[in-house]
Formats: sequence, C-alpha cells, structure tokens
Amino acid sequence: MIAGKSAVGIVGKQPEWFWKPFIPAGRVTLIQGNTGIGKTSLMLRIVADSTNGLKPPTQFHGELLEQEKGEPITVFYITTENGIEDTLIPMFDLYGGKREHLYFQDEDEGHFVLKEEDIRGIIERFDAKLIVIDPWQEFLDDIASTSNEKLRSMLLRIQKVAEETGTTIVLCGNFSKSRSGSDLAKGLGGSEMMITLRSILTVTEDPYKNHLVRMLKTSKMSFREKEFFPVGLKQEDDYTLSYFAWRDYTAEKENEAHTGNTGHNPGDQKKVTDSSNDGYADIRIKKAVDFLRNVLQDSPMDSIALYDLAKSRGISRSTLNRAKSLAGAYSKRQGNRSSLWKLGIWD
Repeated sequence: MIAGKSAVGIVGKQPEWFWKPFIPAGRVTLIQGNTGIGKTSLMLRIVADSTNGLKPPTQFHGELLEQEKGEPITVFYITTENGIEDTLIPMFDLYGGKREHLYFQDEDEGHFVLKEEDIRGIIERFDAKLIVIDPWQEFLDDIASTSNEKLRSMLLRIQKVAEETGTTIVLCGNFSKSRSGSDLAKGLGGSEMMITLRSILTVTEDPYKNHLVRMLKTSKMSFREKEFFPVGLKQEDDYTLSYFAWRDYTAEKENEAHTGNTGHNPGDQKKVTDSSNDGYADIRIKKAVDFLRNVLQDSPMDSIALYDLAKSRGISRSTLNRAKSLAGAYSKRQGNRSSLWKLGIWD
C-alpha cells in the first residue's frame, strides 16, 4: 500500500537565501559557464565576504542593495583547477578574507569524492556553512560520471544533506566544447542537472563586448521570486571583482546607442552634454533628476513608494536608478523589501 498524507497539515514556507534571488540557503546551486569565464573569481569574492560575515548584495527591483553584515561563516573549498598557494589564497587575501574561516581539501588524507558521505563528513568536522566544489565534474566517481541515473541519484542525496544541515553547496561547472544548444544542455549531465537541481546560474561574456565585464544570470530557479534580473560583474584594476546592477548598465548602453555617447564604465551614472537640455542628452534623465530633487527635498522616501510615484509621472524604474547619483540621492536598506532614498549621503 502506498503511504500518503493530506495537504491540509502541510505548512508552506518561504525559502531562505544565501544570495537573494540567486543562491538559496541549504540547497545545491550550480554555477556554470565557459572555462576561464570568471566563475572562480566570483566564488572567491563570495567566499572572502562570507568569512567576514558579508552576504552578496540582495537584488530588489533590479537595484543592488547594500551588503548585509552578519556573523562570519566557515567555508570549505574543494578544487583541482587552480593552485591554492599561488592563485586562490592570494586573491582571497586581496579581498580581505579571514583565513581562520576557510578550509581546503587535504589530498594527503584521501581524494574527495562528490558523494553523501564525504559531504556529511566535511559539515560535521568543520561546521561548514558553505561548500564550494570547483569544478564539480572532477570529483565524480566512475559510476556517476558515466550513468545519468546514478548521477541524478547522487545529486538527490547531496541535496538532502544540504537541506538537513542547512549548508549551502555551490557546484562550479565548465561547459563542454562538444555540446551545443541552451545553457542548460552545455554542461555535463545537462538534462539530469536541469531536472534535479532547483537553482542553476550561468556566467557569460558581456554582450556589449567589454572584456572586463561578465553577466551572471538565472538559467533555472524553482523558487518563485518576482524578478530575476542578471547581475553584472566587473574586473577592477587590482583584479578583484565588483558587482553592479545589470539593468542600469543595459539602460546606459541603450542610451549610448540612442545618443551616440560611449566610453564610460558599467554602473557609472554619466552626465552628457547637450546645451538644449541643461547638459543632459536624454530628456528622460533630466526629468527623473528633477523629480528626485523635488520629492526628496523635504524628507527621505521609501523606494517602493518612490518607484510607484515615478511610474505615475511617466518615469521608469531603470531611468530613476540611472538618475539617482546625478540627483545627489543615496539609499540605505530598510527591512527585507525596500530601501530608503534621500538627498545627500547617509550619516
């Protein structure tokens, strides 16, 4: 006889997030892309921040909010693709990570294999709250690497461990040069990964051809969030990686194409010259700047109410975000869903 239970007694719950809305906490997430695209650089930024108690910036209505500060967590990093001493640790130190909260696999104690027992052992021994496996394909046993059925079974068991322990597990994977089609089909075990995992992210090159810029996008997300805008990743002069709002960057590039102005960096709010419009080539930006200075002159305003009011005046959210710094407006997060905007820097 098949057992069952009534839906009446089931209590619905919202997912907890390690990085909202990209990496759910206590789940397995796959981050994939071409070899050398920047997956490891992204993970080192996340790992270093995590050892300092910083979460990646939450995305809200396409805007990146300030990074939340909490307690440092222990991270266990498993890799064969990059040298620990000459590559990973120098970059980790450059980000200001705390070494006492970071562990790597010790090959002298035996080769790590991506299976339930090894994952549980890491969590129990090190109290790891984040486990990164980069690239995950290198740590499959012979059976899982040749059988889709066994691969899916292994992934389901690891997913169960993540849920039971609350540990976030990130698998970094390389696209196969021999595979074509959608992003979900380019990696090892494409169909099985798509079926089994609830969160799959892809790092791609900048479609606007800036070689210092990458885009992180959601290829699959089972948890129902309203918005999944991509996030921009930019390599800085010191080779560290910074985040920026992709929605604003796209709007800037579209404005460049419209006005013929080029050459500024992603995330910058650029003021351009046009004597017929008080120095703004795009009249939409001028309108948004005037709007912000007017509505914020007396007191701060909640971002949700601000976006709604702007919409009623014919100003889009992306245009308002682009005009933000030009108007001298700054924001700080309040609660989980909105930020507070004001003219001038917050104390």
